[in-house]
Amino acid sequence: MKRPRERFVLAALCCGLAALPFLLVKFPPITDLPQHAAQVRLFGEAVSGPDSPYRIQWMTPYSLVYTVLGASWLVFGPENAGRLGMLIIALLWTALLHILAARLKRPPLAVALASILFFGHILYWGFYQFAFGWLVFLGFLLLLRAEFRSRWKEALAFFGAWVILYFAHIFWFLVAVGWLGVTHLFIQRDVRKLLLRAAGAIPLFCLAAAWYPNLATYGFKSETLWFTVPFERLLPTWLAEASFGGLKGAPEPVFFGLIVVWILLAWLPRRKGFISQSDRSLLLLGALFFIAALVLPDKHTNTIQFCQRWVPPALVFLLLGLPEIKVRKSILTAAVVALLLAFFSLTTANWIAFERNDLSGLSRSLRTLPGNQRLIGLSFMRESAVVRGRPFIQVFAYAQVYRGGELNFSFADFGPSLVIYKRPRRLAWTSGLEWFPERAKKSDLLSFDYALVSGDEKLHAGIAQEGALIPQTPSGRWRLYKVRVPTPE
Repeated sequence: MKRPRERFVLAALCCGLAALPFLLVKFPPITDLPQHAAQVRLFGEAVSGPDSPYRIQWMTPYSLVYTVLGASWLVFGPENAGRLGMLIIALLWTALLHILAARLKRPPLAVALASILFFGHILYWGFYQFAFGWLVFLGFLLLLRAEFRSRWKEALAFFGAWVILYFAHIFWFLVAVGWLGVTHLFIQRDVRKLLLRAAGAIPLFCLAAAWYPNLATYGFKSETLWFTVPFERLLPTWLAEASFGGLKGAPEPVFFGLIVVWILLAWLPRRKGFISQSDRSLLLLGALFFIAALVLPDKHTNTIQFCQRWVPPALVFLLLGLPEIKVRKSILTAAVVALLLAFFSLTTANWIAFERNDLSGLSRSLRTLPGNQRLIGLSFMRESAVVRGRPFIQVFAYAQVYRGGELNFSFADFGPSLVIYKRPRRLAWTSGLEWFPERAKKSDLLSFDYALVSGDEKLHAGIAQEGALIPQTPSGRWRLYKVRVPTPE
């Protein structure tokens, strides 16, 4: 088939398959998803109620993604806002990646293969702003290749890009500034164009310098930690988990291995003319992301997966930069389509299993919960059989999404959030229960009206016998309890 038609068909296939898991479940295994969706409800409360305990941080460099979530909330309702908001970002990212590949005349099968890399730990941990910033950065790469009729239009276009990047995610803003410098100092060697395009970023740096000290005063600070050193990050196991890292089992390492095979097939047969047949700027961009993954810390200022999150972009740009593979086109096309079908079929099946087994009882608990209650979430299930990481730590925030009220932990307690408490809360209960529910005391329950608890049958039977919590739902791993008010002596 002709190249434009081939690109369109592959892009449509990738978008359709990417949508499938989101459309077949109600609660996708995305850790921070409920808290991000809850921010939309809190935004509405802050705007509509002058007596609300919340305030909006209009200048936070992580806010633009909530335009997508807010629109999703208005169109699809609170129950679907987070899930379909992330679906919109996934579809836009996939489509823009294919547009970028077409603009740069990169092999369409390579970009189709790269499309699966969105479904990794960035998605599963729910790094909403980071995923959105990655989408915006793809648009920035297109802007770099655009032609302008006047310097004023060029300067205004890049100023708009800096504003969007800043409010999408500060990391992607800094990456874009750095890549602009690399492009014009070492590739194009045009200092005048660099100054013209970079000038619009200066006000955003000033804004960041004025805003960021507020984070420390709000308690958003932590140690910078390295759990792994660079040579450990070169191991195939680390690279495979950093490239995907969402689902347990053999499939993800297998798909990582297939990407490595693709890279070798593109490189080995043409080592002499490899650079001339590649997109050198994309290869360099991928290499810089890979270097960042090797040297950056694992955690920085409460930002987890800090080094790992740069591996998927590194692989995406590496795949786009490689020359075409010298294999019969029909065979290669069939192989890529089969890989896409296998990847998204396995992803969808695991999402369905996660919702059916690990989140059983959640829907009924949310329906039973009255509106505007104080709720404590205690997830004694630490791990899932199918999903990596800690996918349950924020599930209780769906209570705020569905019914409003107040939680024992909220992203409104986080300094960088769009909506935060006007005054940091002084907790009358043990902090960190979303991570360590075993630290909960009976006295902690007295600050709340209801509890949403996850665990096995033995745990729920023990709770019912203790009597501090009154069961409101009869079955499932997730159950709703009403806090028993002690009678005065």
